Amino acid sequence: METENEGHLPFLDIDIYRRPNGSLDHRVYRKPTHINLYLNARSHHHPSSKAAALSTLVHRARTRCDQDSLRGELEFLKDTLRWNGYNDRQIHRALNRRPKHNQHDDRRDTVAFLPFIGTIFNKISRVLSRHKITSVGLPPKKIL
Repeated sequence: METENEGHLPFLDIDIYRRPNGSLDHRVYRKPTHINLYLNARSHHHPSSKAAALSTLVHRARTRCDQDSLRGELEFLKDTLRWNGYNDRQIHRALNRRPKHNQHDDRRDTVAFLPFIGTIFNKISRVLSRHKITSVGLPPKKIL
């Protein structure tokens, strides 16, 4: 169990600390043994792996830091990434990338339940899919 030490309480990867006015804030926590060694820019990894490492660190900073400590954390990341061989363009791209939000269509997902009759079902399904209607094929009714 963690205990508060000099106004700081590490919990997972968050440092919860007490401000002079008594309120609590939070920022990224790194263990004392952490050496800021990440995937080096000159390593033989795919560029998307390197970009993912950078964007993961930036995302972690944005989600774990309060507004007061975010700027300091991003500056720390810039220095650390430079030390790991990344150029300013790569760092700038990672810091300014915004998460993609899915553009949700206001229309509801419509489903059509149709009897499955070979090629006719396929033709009707193609026409309906152009209008964002999903087709579900139902088995034929059994004759007893």
